[in-house]
Amino acid sequence: MISSKSIFTSIVLFLAVNTANAQITETVLVRNKHFKPVFKQEVLENLLSSSSFDGLYFKIVNGKSDEAISLSEKDEALKLKAATTYYHLNLARKFWAEEMKSEYVKAMPKVTVRLEITNRFSELGHFQHESIEPQHNNALSIPAGEPMEGVEIPAWGNEIWFRPVKKILSKDLPASGLDAEGNPLTKYLSMLSKPIQSTYVNRFIQVTFQNWFYPQSLQTPYQELVMRQFATILGIQLLLEGSKHANRLFLEKYYYLDTAMIPEIIYHEFSHVALSDHLALSLSTPMLEGMADYFATSISGSPHIASKIRKYSLSQPKDAKNKSPYNQIFESNLFANSDFVLSVLWLIKKEFPEQADALIYDARTRLKTETSDIRHDLIGSIMESCWRFCRDPRRDRMRIREILEDKGF
Repeated sequence: MISSKSIFTSIVLFLAVNTANAQITETVLVRNKHFKPVFKQEVLENLLSSSSFDGLYFKIVNGKSDEAISLSEKDEALKLKAATTYYHLNLARKFWAEEMKSEYVKAMPKVTVRLEITNRFSELGHFQHESIEPQHNNALSIPAGEPMEGVEIPAWGNEIWFRPVKKILSKDLPASGLDAEGNPLTKYLSMLSKPIQSTYVNRFIQVTFQNWFYPQSLQTPYQELVMRQFATILGIQLLLEGSKHANRLFLEKYYYLDTAMIPEIIYHEFSHVALSDHLALSLSTPMLEGMADYFATSISGSPHIASKIRKYSLSQPKDAKNKSPYNQIFESNLFANSDFVLSVLWLIKKEFPEQADALIYDARTRLKTETSDIRHDLIGSIMESCWRFCRDPRRDRMRIREILEDKGF
């Protein structure tokens, strides 16, 4: 007796074969050999439909819709984004399935890809309400989930969300975000301000209690002490705001990032999904973002991310050849989108070009999104993986140590 599952599989394969035979081509944005963006007609592989961007592995939809975007979409910009994301996501999946031999990716259900979606993600309800901080100029990968009990919202699988682009003044950028290290003055001051403010608030509470119960223990008048605390906190805030005026030294006047039109960002987001068998899609950390960056560059074959593409991005590009040495500050989530971790992993790839991908991929099995840092966990896990994947583990581990020492570890 033939099962309904076998019949469904046969139908899917039949549709895939017949659609593939039609060889549907669309205009997509790709990189040429000089890493410049160009538009080309490319075959869209693995389509299940001859009328929409619905394939074996990816379905491209608009916003919160469940319907695949039509191949006859009248909005040319939206159609171009749909074709570009579909094309590059299939390239990324092919890399993970064939080059990395990821069984997790091979068995992965179809991924829904949402374009132009401004909603925040909700672990309980899938989408937060439209009125809650609409999102622009970024992308994220979200985990599969079940809605809160009693809520009539269907379960969802792994998804990738690409936000709409929005042109904003660089001075209005937050201290963290996709524009990783645009203004280092603001970033460093943002990191320093929180612990300093916390220290002085605690000191204010302490001297207030002293003034109430043991005023004779205060060697400086209470009012003078309080004024010092508030003057310090105010001074830090003024420095923080003032540092934003230095944006022009590091950034363009305006900022925008059309993530669905940047091939490397598309690879980055699918790499998050591919790594999520061990690295949960729950938090943006320097280790997690750096791992996804690394595999994005492995797929593209270039050390650059979001560079030479001003039509779609005025963000600070990432460069795997960044020579910045290690600093404890890079462990902060404020630097989650910096290219420091990428630069470390790229050095390992440069030294061990044939083993690096497998070495770094295996390292994920001993890491956790929420708790793993760079200096101890990521580096320690890579050193451990070297026993399995390096040709001469003792010699190669010593060479990795030398590379890390040169990088400031």
